[in-house]
Amino acid sequence: MRSNRQRRGIATANGTTPQPTVIRHLMDNGLALVLCPRRHLSQAYVAFYGGVGSRNESLVNNGMTHVLEHMLFRGTSQFPDATALNAAAEDFGGFLEGATYRDHILFATGCHKSAVGDAIGILGDLVQTPRYRAFEIERNILREELLETRDASGRMVDLDNIAHSAIFGGHGLGLPIEGTLDNLEALTIRDLEEHRRTFIVGANSVLSVAGPIDTDRVIKQVAAAFGGLPQGQSPLLEQPPAPKPEPLMRYVRDASSQVDLRLSFRAVPVHDPEYPALVMLARLLADGLASRMHAELVDRRGLAYALHAGLSTYGDCGLFEFEVSVAPNRAAEAVKSILQFARAAGRFRFSDDELLRTCRRYRYGIEFMHDSPADLASWYGRATLFGVEREMAALGGQIKRLEDASIRRAARNVFRGEGLVVTAAGELARGEWLRIKDTVHEWVG
Repeated sequence: MRSNRQRRGIATANGTTPQPTVIRHLMDNGLALVLCPRRHLSQAYVAFYGGVGSRNESLVNNGMTHVLEHMLFRGTSQFPDATALNAAAEDFGGFLEGATYRDHILFATGCHKSAVGDAIGILGDLVQTPRYRAFEIERNILREELLETRDASGRMVDLDNIAHSAIFGGHGLGLPIEGTLDNLEALTIRDLEEHRRTFIVGANSVLSVAGPIDTDRVIKQVAAAFGGLPQGQSPLLEQPPAPKPEPLMRYVRDASSQVDLRLSFRAVPVHDPEYPALVMLARLLADGLASRMHAELVDRRGLAYALHAGLSTYGDCGLFEFEVSVAPNRAAEAVKSILQFARAAGRFRFSDDELLRTCRRYRYGIEFMHDSPADLASWYGRATLFGVEREMAALGGQIKRLEDASIRRAARNVFRGEGLVVTAAGELARGEWLRIKDTVHEWVG
């Protein structure tokens, strides 16, 4: 029931697009039901997705969704407390999970194939009939979790929160998922219940079930377990702010043996025609130990132990991000190298072998996902929640047909100085931050 903050949004560049049979059903109260029957599996997985996260909050109630996620595990109408609730899930081979993201909330559990109805029932009870027991105990737990993102003086040192704040400012996407200490102390059970009634509604939720299931039976079980969920409506979302015309750089000093760096470029959301090319670009640059950036920056030059390139996507915007941890005296060198790769990507000639290998890894990922009911439920559940089912279903075929000219064009469009944000957290060597600034300004020209 602890929050696992997801840096990647709807889909990551390392994600896959499975294509097996999927059944979608709209319940009478607007709840979208996604069924992925897989007879060959022994385990089933049930996941509830609600369209609420820190994006739906403001400065005055930031952290509300995260607190609600925790408190829904503190007992229901059928289970008096958290221990009883977890024991019931463990009895059918499951493990209750909860997570708060910037744009949605998740409650889920696996289960034995004989207990799918029990898993559906426990999630229905969890989101509809909370008891909010032991709030002060949970508040203490939440306080400790929140403090993990701050240093001793209260400054934010979590790189993901630093980057999102720099990119989106006071917009909901720029707020920390955990919220603030002041907001945590001020929250009441009445606040949480109002938040739940507003956002945990049929029209703003998806239930995804994958595994060896009888679809007709599951539909009846969902109707019984979630029939009391009011229809409500999906919330209106404030558009994210436009990217700044000049690069933005932010450094937070924090005692550490390494420095965490992130370079964020504004990108397109999933429904944009250029999205498939960006997925392929991220894979070509940094997916696997044989990728171009890993081979050059890690294997040949030893700049870092590992690096990541990928897409963070939300319903109406996206980010193409590079992230790396480096020694305090090599941060400027790492930034310069990444920026050089970003600029060169618009001129790269990708060989047929390189493209085929990347597409093959993608296809294998699709096949591997068939073995995991959790991955299947997650993929289809999130796609349905954000209304991108059609785009996700078509993504595999689009990637397969891509030519390197389209990938180069996507690189030129995304790797620009406009909207570039460079963030760092750690203890840089003397003069290193100034060198990073000079490197970025030189790259922008």
